[in-house]
Amino acid sequence: MDNPPQSANERAVTSTRDTLPFPSIQPGLMVVRGNRLEDLRDLLLAWLARTPLAPLEDELMLVQSNGIAQWLKMALARAPAAGGMGISAAVDMQLPGRFLWQAYRAVLGPEAVPTASPFDKSRLTWRLMRLLPAHLHDDGFAPLRHFLGDDNQTTPTKLFQLAGQVADLFDQYQVYRADWLDDWEHGRDVLRDELRSRESPLPANQRWQARVWRLLLDDVGHAARDSHRAAVHRAFLERAATLTQRPPGCRDASWCSAFPRCRSRHWKR
Repeated sequence: MDNPPQSANERAVTSTRDTLPFPSIQPGLMVVRGNRLEDLRDLLLAWLARTPLAPLEDELMLVQSNGIAQWLKMALARAPAAGGMGISAAVDMQLPGRFLWQAYRAVLGPEAVPTASPFDKSRLTWRLMRLLPAHLHDDGFAPLRHFLGDDNQTTPTKLFQLAGQVADLFDQYQVYRADWLDDWEHGRDVLRDELRSRESPLPANQRWQARVWRLLLDDVGHAARDSHRAAVHRAFLERAATLTQRPPGCRDASWCSAFPRCRSRHWKR
């Protein structure tokens, strides 16, 4: 039976596989930008087809969400005639946070970096549920009281929602605003802007953030207060700058591009 005619998109994928000089690409970090996720997907699949890894080696891909991971697995499993690989196997898809934590442990050692951080979002949520009620009536906590209704009838559901949102906020700060957390830890309630070499006082209605961060640090205790991602990442960068070869356990992916013989396949829209 004849194969069905290919669509324009399928012909483009086939053409990409046949024309792009992938074998000449050197291992390292390559960033490809695009505003259509489907185009990035097709480029990745063509790359995988032309530059396969060793038979028993897993592909490690970093994705921004579990939904993207499932969508990409389905794309891999499509028939080759439809632009896929025919099967989705030997593929390890991870969120960046999990991959980074494994890299921290590989570089700094399991003794210095616990398997899981007490500052992980899920753990922060429950810790905040315990800590916040005792401080809701402190000065500066009016925004949190307003969220809960300001009626002294806080329900566990509303408190859980609040704790989850605050935990998500600090989870992002650990990745993107480590400088703010460092200032707040040392009692400097400011917003630092290193790009413009300036800082501004933390607005009055946001000062609860600095206070809550210090409450969290005190609650985890002295031994664990430096186990949040911002502090661990700082130590990781300092140690990585002294390495001459990739340490065992640090797997190939885009964030390991500083190490020799690193193969980069970073999937991001």
